[in-house]
Amino acid sequence: MKYGIRDNMLKAPLEAVFSVAKDIGFDGVEFCVGRDYGENILWEDGGAEKLKGLADAAGVEISSLSPGVFSQFHPALPEAEIRAEGVEILTHVIGSCAAVDTRHILVPMFPRDMDEWPDSTWDQLVDGFKALGEVAEEHGVILDLETTFSADHLVMILDRVGSHAVKVYHDTGNTMTRGQDPAEEILKLGSEGVGMIHAKDTDRQALGDGRVDFDSVDAAMREIGYDGYIVLETPSGDDPNADHAKNLAFIKKLGV
Repeated sequence: MKYGIRDNMLKAPLEAVFSVAKDIGFDGVEFCVGRDYGENILWEDGGAEKLKGLADAAGVEISSLSPGVFSQFHPALPEAEIRAEGVEILTHVIGSCAAVDTRHILVPMFPRDMDEWPDSTWDQLVDGFKALGEVAEEHGVILDLETTFSADHLVMILDRVGSHAVKVYHDTGNTMTRGQDPAEEILKLGSEGVGMIHAKDTDRQALGDGRVDFDSVDAAMREIGYDGYIVLETPSGDDPNADHAKNLAFIKKLGV
């Protein structure tokens, strides 16, 4: 098992974020791409190589890439031009993975109206991820979907997409906040469905202080044989490094 943290949790400039993560004790950093994606280092000539150099110099890995901006451009949206921009964004990030030596991309989409979707919208979503999955397969990359969908919906999507390059990024806190049991959702997704995991508690609490039962999460991950990255998406206060070290110690003590 390896342990990472999202770069935007560290409150450090890009030049220092990897060394800060290393000093706290993390194995890797999840690198985020925000709304102004064209200004991100991954869109610079040689930017991916520069990013990898910063990680190498600090002695940590880039656990995954997280283009949060994709949530505004996902395949279920009605506007074809917006969906096309999403394909361009994700294709660019997929193409950057080799240079930063990672295989995982967090693919976010958080619709609130999916219970009202007609079958045609679900078909459109599946077709979109089928096409993106083919691109990911060509590059040896895995697209890990972080969504507002239940495990039942996600299993349906994965079955219909039918690609080993499309999996789920399970977020323990988000799942609990939606009224679902994180451990049960992990078990439903199984070893073939879970690509990566965010460790997060509810109500912006430190790990173990919210409503997530991390003992049951630990048991579920052991049952499906998960041994990938656990990436922390945890809040912090006046001493963020100490707070992140506390959360890291908590999750390591569990053994997950």
